[in-house]
Amino acid sequence: MEVLARGSRFQHIKNGEILFFQADPSEFAYIVRSGEISIVLSSPDGRDMMINNMRRGDIFGELGILTARPRSTSAIAHADTDIMVIPGEVFLRIVDAEPSLARRILKITAERLQRSGEREGALAFLDAQARLARYLLELEEKEQDKGYVTISQEELAHQTGLIRQTVAKALGKWRRAGWLITGRGHILILNRKALEDLESKLLV
Repeated sequence: MEVLARGSRFQHIKNGEILFFQADPSEFAYIVRSGEISIVLSSPDGRDMMINNMRRGDIFGELGILTARPRSTSAIAHADTDIMVIPGEVFLRIVDAEPSLARRILKITAERLQRSGEREGALAFLDAQARLARYLLELEEKEQDKGYVTISQEELAHQTGLIRQTVAKALGKWRRAGWLITGRGHILILNRKALEDLESKLLV
């Protein structure tokens, strides 16, 4: 903790500000103190997909330091956010000196890679509607009020790698079928079974 305190600093990032870009050098690891950081993957054709959200207590940016490779994603503040900035050499010094911390970071990184693999599988094998249904169900599981999801259509598009028009078309279709109710930044799921059945349909 002393090494961390001496070698690190706090930084404030405003909502919408970019912390680092995809392909930037991996020079720092970060811990979220307050707020939220969105991890975004950009495709060669210019599309962006939000693949993770980092909240209070989450560490990110460590993989690039451990592998000595450039950033594989971008990081954008999703709200006014305070982070702890840990220089790469400080981070590696602590990992080398604390085996229990090294095991914890390995566990966090492995879990994150597993989730990424599952998402890549969905992107590869699920059609647009099945992909969207899967993500809505994942969000609904995390909500305290079951059936109620707080997210905009633009965010849904980013998270699933779809264009906004595709998301709007699918939600409109499901709304007319009575599967859900949509509002400004809110979705109320009425027929979870229908979405689960849709999610299980693979591309032929």
